[in-house]
Amino acid sequence: MTNLTKRIGSGVVLILLLFCISYGTVVYDASILSFSINTIFAIILWEYSGFIKNTAFKVLFLSGFVLAWLLPGYLGDVTASDTIKFVFYMTIISCLVWILISLWIFVFDKPHLHNLWIFLLGYLTLIPAYVSLVWIIGFYSGAFILMIIVSVSIADSSAYFIGKKYGKIKLLPNISPGKTREGLLGAIVTTPLSLVIYAILMGYPIVGFLFFGLIATAIAFIGDVFFSLIKRSKNKKDSSHLIPGHGGFIDLLDGTIAVLPFFMFLVIYPGDLGLENLSNFTNTYLLAYFM
Repeated sequence: MTNLTKRIGSGVVLILLLFCISYGTVVYDASILSFSINTIFAIILWEYSGFIKNTAFKVLFLSGFVLAWLLPGYLGDVTASDTIKFVFYMTIISCLVWILISLWIFVFDKPHLHNLWIFLLGYLTLIPAYVSLVWIIGFYSGAFILMIIVSVSIADSSAYFIGKKYGKIKLLPNISPGKTREGLLGAIVTTPLSLVIYAILMGYPIVGFLFFGLIATAIAFIGDVFFSLIKRSKNKKDSSHLIPGHGGFIDLLDGTIAVLPFFMFLVIYPGDLGLENLSNFTNTYLLAYFM
C-alpha cells in the first residue's frame, strides 16, 4: 500500500473522529461526546502500553491512567480552586516536559529510550492531553478540538508531501529519517497560511489564527518525532494495526496529543497568569470565535 493510500485512509478516520466530536458538541449529547473521547483515549492507552515491555511498569501505567480516567468526575465543579490549580500546574509541567523532549531529541538524535523513560513519559504526555481534552470540550468549546486536529493534519500532510517532493536535508536521521528541513519549513508556511485563508473567508481577524498556526506546527512536529522515537526504541513501525494501511490512533493523533496542553496554556490560561494583554489577544482574535 502506497503512502498516499495510507494518507487517504487516515483522512477518512480523521473525518469520522471530527464528526463524532462535532456532532456531540453541536447537539451536546453528553453520552456521545463522552463515549467518543473515552473510546479514543482507551485505544491510545492500549497502544502505548504495548511499548512498555516490563510487566510491573505496564500494570502501574494502566492503573495510573484509570485514576486519571476517574478525574473528570472531580473536574465537574469548575469553581473548585484546588481543581483549577491542579489542572493549571499539570498543564505547565506537561509543556515543560515537551520542551525538554524537543531539546533532548535535537541535541542527541538517539533512537533509544529505556522502559522506565517510556513509562514516565507516558504519564507526562498522555494524561495531560486527556485532561486538557476533557477540560476544553467540557468547559469551553469542542470547536477548539476540531481546529487543533485540522491544523495538525494540515501541518503533517504538508510536511510529508513537500518533504517528499523537495526534501534534501534530513533533520533527525536516526530518530525519524523521513523528516526533512524542507518539509518542516513547508509546513510552517502552509499551516498558518491555511488558517489565515479560513479566517479571511469567515471574516475573522487573521492575527490569532496566524499565531496559532505557527505554534501548532512546531509542537505537532515534536509530538510526531517523539512517538517515532518510542516506536523506533521498540523496533515498531506503527503503534497498532487498527487503521488498515496506516497504523494506530497514536500514529494518527501524535501531534494533537502534544498540542493540547500548549493550547490550554496559551489560549485558555493567559488571564489566570495575569497576562492581560495576551488574554485580550486570544479572546479578541481566536477564543471568541469558537465559544
